[in-house]
Amino acid sequence: MTVHDLSPEALRGMASVDIAGLSAPPESPIGEFPFHDCICGVGCFSGSPPWERHTGGDELLLVFAGESQLTVIEGGRSNRRTITTGQLVIVPRGCWHRNHAPLGVTMLYITPREGNQHSWQEPDPGSAG
Repeated sequence: MTVHDLSPEALRGMASVDIAGLSAPPESPIGEFPFHDCICGVGCFSGSPPWERHTGGDELLLVFAGESQLTVIEGGRSNRRTITTGQLVIVPRGCWHRNHAPLGVTMLYITPREGNQHSWQEPDPGSAG
């Protein structure tokens, strides 16, 4: 059995990483761990990570603290929504998406292990999703 402390007290103690200063994905404060065919972890960051898409399956995001503006390109359209504490989002398989959290966000992610792409270039909405 594996137990991770994600209580409000533990989450408040997680150090937020400024994405702009990194050359590689940030470490998850609880480490990454496998779950079925996915990788799970907690991201605690501010700024904007690169665009990503997962052709191996849907991605689940659960916001624990803060907020992020999530952009998802689906069906040739770019959809933007602010996601906040307590909200759970399922990003559909194959859709380019990106978070923008200037004030910081802490979220659980469950991401397919295979079929992941990342890009700092904004995808063309007509060619994705």
